[in-house]
Amino acid sequence: MAPDAGSGAPAGAAAGAAAGVTAGATGVIHVAHALDGFEGGGVGRYVRALAGAQAALGLSAIAVSSADLGPACSGFRATWDQPTRASRLAGLVSGAGPRPVVHVHHFSGLGFGAVAAVRAAGARVVVTTHDYWIDCPRGQRVDRRSQVCAGPEPERCASCLRPDGLPGPLGRGRVRERMSAVRRLDPDLWLTVAEHLCAGAELVDLPLLQLPAVPLPHDGPVRFLFVGTLIPSKGVDLAVEAFRALPAGAATLDVVGPTPAWHGSTRFLEQLRTRASPGITLHPPGDTRPWYARSDVLLFPSRWDEGCPLVLREAASCGLHVLSSDVPGARRALGDYPAVWLPSGPPQGALGGPPLTDWVLALSKCVRGVLRHPPARFPTLEAHAAALIERYAELVRPR
Repeated sequence: MAPDAGSGAPAGAAAGAAAGVTAGATGVIHVAHALDGFEGGGVGRYVRALAGAQAALGLSAIAVSSADLGPACSGFRATWDQPTRASRLAGLVSGAGPRPVVHVHHFSGLGFGAVAAVRAAGARVVVTTHDYWIDCPRGQRVDRRSQVCAGPEPERCASCLRPDGLPGPLGRGRVRERMSAVRRLDPDLWLTVAEHLCAGAELVDLPLLQLPAVPLPHDGPVRFLFVGTLIPSKGVDLAVEAFRALPAGAATLDVVGPTPAWHGSTRFLEQLRTRASPGITLHPPGDTRPWYARSDVLLFPSRWDEGCPLVLREAASCGLHVLSSDVPGARRALGDYPAVWLPSGPPQGALGGPPLTDWVLALSKCVRGVLRHPPARFPTLEAHAAALIERYAELVRPR
């Protein structure tokens, strides 16, 4: 059974976790590519929250980022091989007690060799797949021309990565090395937040990380909200352009999220800022609860596959009206919660997403009136943390 198939009662979760701590792992080390809200995104938030919840239940639990493990190697090989960091992670294992578990949530900056290194140091290994990084060094199976990729293949990957210093014949060989390293991955337990991200892995349901915001009374224009990383695959530009088509003063749009470069370029961000007309405000990442509380409609115009978007669950837990692209991962995140689903783009080809006219029409309907919904309930963080502690206990139990 997946670690969070049901929310469970907190008391039962704590009791199960106590038994798991007593008979199971002496400690767990959670590893992600980053733990802050800017670089780590939803994965970083989840890993920090999970480690904290497991520590509160009595397990010795820490969260580290790849950068915490020392200097990184450079070049394409570094996308799968970071021997120094793998060695330092193995060193942490030696101080984690006689029955440690290492739970890897992202291999970016860590390298696939970390699995063998920590296992040799005596740890059991759990991997949770949150995105396409294992298959794609760019992370999203979207190439440098913003074309949706069909998946890893030596010639295709070498061509995509060539402008980043990966020459032709040598590049194909390096890609084969990376693909071979992926095939050698053999954790003791492999989880995934979405089936399309990792075939054959056990499906795990992510919890709600923060308490729902209390909606604030409001009599003015409709308040739209976008929460997410400001990159093309998240469709933030689609939200901005659809908003610009509305009558002046009919609504507001708050855009909240980190602003990384897209494939090394800031051109997309510069264009986005240029298109931010009156009524649109861009905000840095931070505590999102105040934004949910002062909004009416969440916009989720993602153009490409998602894992388990936490933003959808947070909006639904506040009872917000939701307009979402019908991309893989989104419906599962919301369950039966009512949402307006807009068709996603083609599975391959240009990263197009749903037509702009569909979004303009959907936003225009909201301007004429928005219904709030009963807040949705999702698995709790405590129950999720407790269930994973029990799974760790199963892994370290003598066989």
